[in-house]
Amino acid sequence: MIKALSHLVITSSDVINISRFFTAVFKVEAHFANEDFADFVLPDMSRVAFFRPVGKAKDYFDLIDNPAQVSYGVTVENVDQFYEQLMNLKSEFSFEVSGEPKDHPWGEKSFLLIDPDKNRWEITQSPSKDGHLVNLD
Repeated sequence: MIKALSHLVITSSDVINISRFFTAVFKVEAHFANEDFADFVLPDMSRVAFFRPVGKAKDYFDLIDNPAQVSYGVTVENVDQFYEQLMNLKSEFSFEVSGEPKDHPWGEKSFLLIDPDKNRWEITQSPSKDGHLVNLD
């Protein structure tokens, strides 16, 4: 039985740039970083890592120009404030957003961020205290 979603590993052709972007947007410094790998430990102790497939890893991982099949969900305290701060980074980084944060009938508010590597991040504000999705009855 699965215990937790502990970490997420995402390929990148430019680990340094995507790490700079991740730090600027999410205000978390890399626990470890070089040109091939960067590891971020989040406040809940889960991890996000970016890596450039080299050596044997190239046999198992591809660099995808448009990873539109998946999105990564993260929860922030205040999605409107996060959106405003993100928009201030437009002159430094190339990214897209789906639009301003939108209210959803299940009580959350979110928008989609497409990072410089074209990964999709759903930026969510949840009404729950722990920031996890709410189960509505």
